Amino acid sequence: MNQLQLLLHLSLRNLWAHKVKSLIVGSLMIFGTLLVVSGTAMLDSVENAISRSVIHSLSGHLQIYSADARDELAIYGGTAMSGQDYGFISRFSDVKSVVEKVPNVKAVVPMGINLANMTRGSDLDRAFSRLRDAHRRGDTAERDQLIPRVERMLKLLETELTNGVEVSGGVRKTELADQLVDVRRTLAPGFWSEYAEDPLKTLEFLDTKVAPAGGDGRLMYLRYVGTDLSAFAKHFDRFKLVEGEMVPPGKRGILINQKFADLRLKLLTARLFDDLEEGRVDGLTIETNAALKSKARRLKTQAGSISLMLSPKDVATLTPMLAQLTGRKSGTFDELLEAFLTIDDTNVERHYAFFYKEFPHRIDLYPFKVGDVVTIRAWTRTGYAKATNVKVWGTFAFKGLERSDLSGAANLVDMMTFRTLYGQMSAGQRAELETIRKDAKVRTVGRQEAEDAFFGGSADTGDAEEDSAEGFSEFDGVSLKQARRSTAVEPSFTQAEVDDGLVLSAAVILKDDAKLEQTQLAIADALDRAKLRMQVVDWQKASGILGQSALLVRGILFIAIFIIFGVALVIINNSMLMATLERVKEIGTLRAIGAQRRFILGMLLFETVTLCLISGGLGTACAVGLMKWLSHVGIPAINDVMVFIFSGSRLYPDVSTEHAVLGFVIIFVVSLCATLFPARLATQIQPIEAMQSRD
Repeated sequence: MNQLQLLLHLSLRNLWAHKVKSLIVGSLMIFGTLLVVSGTAMLDSVENAISRSVIHSLSGHLQIYSADARDELAIYGGTAMSGQDYGFISRFSDVKSVVEKVPNVKAVVPMGINLANMTRGSDLDRAFSRLRDAHRRGDTAERDQLIPRVERMLKLLETELTNGVEVSGGVRKTELADQLVDVRRTLAPGFWSEYAEDPLKTLEFLDTKVAPAGGDGRLMYLRYVGTDLSAFAKHFDRFKLVEGEMVPPGKRGILINQKFADLRLKLLTARLFDDLEEGRVDGLTIETNAALKSKARRLKTQAGSISLMLSPKDVATLTPMLAQLTGRKSGTFDELLEAFLTIDDTNVERHYAFFYKEFPHRIDLYPFKVGDVVTIRAWTRTGYAKATNVKVWGTFAFKGLERSDLSGAANLVDMMTFRTLYGQMSAGQRAELETIRKDAKVRTVGRQEAEDAFFGGSADTGDAEEDSAEGFSEFDGVSLKQARRSTAVEPSFTQAEVDDGLVLSAAVILKDDAKLEQTQLAIADALDRAKLRMQVVDWQKASGILGQSALLVRGILFIAIFIIFGVALVIINNSMLMATLERVKEIGTLRAIGAQRRFILGMLLFETVTLCLISGGLGTACAVGLMKWLSHVGIPAINDVMVFIFSGSRLYPDVSTEHAVLGFVIIFVVSLCATLFPARLATQIQPIEAMQSRD
């Protein structure tokens, strides 16, 4: 006990005697401890936040998919956003029945990821459809308002076709010239008189001859997840409806991600207004921000397209309002509209508010409305394009992630629609195909016997192709225009059909996520015992690059910590070595009066321990205080990506005892390692060296 008191007394005296050295080494220890404690606490908080965003929105705690998959599952997208082969699970019920029996499993939700495009036809198509609907309802007022708008579109189309004829050649020139003849017929003085006499014949001419010249309209690409929508809404607790209603059980339908709609489907004019207003709210200015300035210039060019969408009645209503807003006493409507869309820092807030007050009920901001039937088309597993009609039941978002672009990664469709687009035939389609085969006396032969069968040789009936055995259609190409012009939606289905069919993966929701690794191993073992070739991955691996970003950041931080402590090790070592050389007389004198080498070693190590306790304690206290303050005020998410990473608009980091102990232990070990060599060197000093030093 007396020896410990002596060592403590000597260490404090020596640390005070060498204040500069102690200050340098102590500062490094404080900074290192602060970095380790706050850095690991921040990383754990970010990782927990990412897990909340990923697990409770799309991936679940675990994902199960085929062990024969060529690519790794990436719920939020990997290095390639399309063309990935995740394999498939032939019968979801086989996996579900096994996994649900594993302790800690709360739910198993079927999933399938794919890409498709959606279209609602060109502006001309939609105008003709509205004209036909007005005729069907006998609404002459709307018909009279639509005709001038249609005429303006046809005049623009005439100009476009005329230019196309001049620059084209061969078959394409002939095709454009024929279309130009049809369009010019609609612009002739007597055309709308013909419409008044025989509306149906005229509308048929517009649909079959003129509408194709306007093109298919804008194709909008969307990523979608096929799932059991009722189970998804129940078990993914960040899901919420924004507009409309849930797809009823047993019904086909699609739920559009509101963020995706705002980013990709919304009218360009509205998106540009949104970006400019968001920049203003964030404190940016159009004058100084190049991106906002470019968007403001682009917004000004949208006057023509907006004008075409407005009816004559709307034009008459908006003209005096725009004149007052822009301060112009004269000018045509198109000139006033262009002035309205000329945005700078002084008018962006007023013009934005006016746009959303007056325009949404006059023009279509989105290519769909809740309740519409839209046509989506995807490439099936066998390589054919498949188009189908599906009803938009509503839009949805993920709670707390409304601002995040990443939260708009996928839309949701029912599992049966997913299978249709994936190319799997329904039971009815398979029965119909089998009937056709029997009537046509079709035989299925294997690849090896195909040549003999084709040239009339004898061949035994081979095995069916793998895809056909799994019920994939090789005759599933459907005309996009045919699908779009039909309003038919597929019939209802049962829960048994959902469970007994194909899926690409299955999301597993756990009761206690603290047992994730244990449950993952238990599920893998259960699937192996059931002889199901599946792989089970956690949310980080299943979500692709996004989920593994936390691991990347953690690796970068640990590399930074390693470099900093490497530098600290060298500096502490050099400082202690210089201090030892400066204390040769003192150490030699202690040896001369009987101090053993073990005492000298203990004295120097005790100095380091004392300095480490003081500095490490200060560093830990500073780190804990900093994290507690940040957990109170929060760290704001500066962009859309950070909103997803922080699982909300702010991150509220937390610090635990483990973080403090880890930081303290690391700095303690590094400090002791840096002191060992100088301390060992000090034990080699002989008493005679004290007398030589005196000389």
